[in-house]
Amino acid sequence: MKKPIKEFMTKNVIAVKESNTIKNLFKLMDEHVVLGVPVVNDKSQVIGIVTESDLITHFTTLKTPRGVNLLGSMVYLEDLNEFNEKLKDHCAEIVKDLMTDEVITIDSNANLLDAINLMSKHDVTRLPVVDKNNKLLGIIARTDIVHQIAKLKRP
Repeated sequence: MKKPIKEFMTKNVIAVKESNTIKNLFKLMDEHVVLGVPVVNDKSQVIGIVTESDLITHFTTLKTPRGVNLLGSMVYLEDLNEFNEKLKDHCAEIVKDLMTDEVITIDSNANLLDAINLMSKHDVTRLPVVDKNNKLLGIIARTDIVHQIAKLKRP
């Protein structure tokens, strides 16, 4: 469990810029069979992530909030802020509009147990691996962890 993640992380990471189109992002994810893509700036620093959940949200049917007409004005019975956020995701055309910008990353010197704990704590399925300057070095997914645990359990 103390094995450094830099020994088994995926090093050739598919990453995108925040200006990439959603269409291009879908194409990349499909071609490379990945379910999450880090978003990086010009210095290869992680500034966001787009996951399959973000993309599914993008294509879900948008439900308008319930409201009643009262004296010629619309009074909404549900929170409009939540609807506005969903509308923004639904209308997104570039990665910046869809990405999660509060990314949980892990240092390249961390170990397998650190990755397991971090994923569990934050309920994420993948962690971009970064150096001390937040530069993207790799990525580790739950499947990578399962493979490493399986190796430990073999006789």
